[in-house]
Amino acid sequence: MPSLQGEKAVLFGCSAVARVGGAVFVVASDEERLQQLYYRVDAGVSAIWRSFRGYELRESLLADAASANEKFSGEFPPALLPREFMADYSRLARKLFRALPAGQSTVTGTDFSEIALRAAGTLAAGVPAAREAAEFERSCQEEAARILSGDGPVEESAVREIRKRSGVWALQYQRLVRPQ
Repeated sequence: MPSLQGEKAVLFGCSAVARVGGAVFVVASDEERLQQLYYRVDAGVSAIWRSFRGYELRESLLADAASANEKFSGEFPPALLPREFMADYSRLARKLFRALPAGQSTVTGTDFSEIALRAAGTLAAGVPAAREAAEFERSCQEEAARILSGDGPVEESAVREIRKRSGVWALQYQRLVRPQ
């Protein structure tokens, strides 16, 4: 994976949180309390995506998302998803929220990559239906890096493409956890 920095690394992180969050969403939706915490974290990620399209990034919304993230990982029952997986999901979100403002961020794509790969490996080991998660995560990362590669600032078309692909990948994570 090419080394992504600054805004490109933050977009890579948004994609990682959205992807891995697919598994979290499908399981959290079974319990109202968990679902509400998930939606608050997701609202923060969505706000970051929108900021790349010129919308204002509200500090209060990010603070609420970060607060929900801290509660979420501690309250998630280990019977639903492996505790280590949830801890890594929380680490991804925490790293993303702390990587702002994107233009001044020192975080790299590798920082997000390592956590997401560890989360996928834990998922593969702990959920029998998700044994392909690590390989799937690697392929997602390669595609995300390809979308974000290139010199210069991030173009709007790349932001749209990575967000769209991240949604598709999140659905696949849902299917890994709850095959139909």
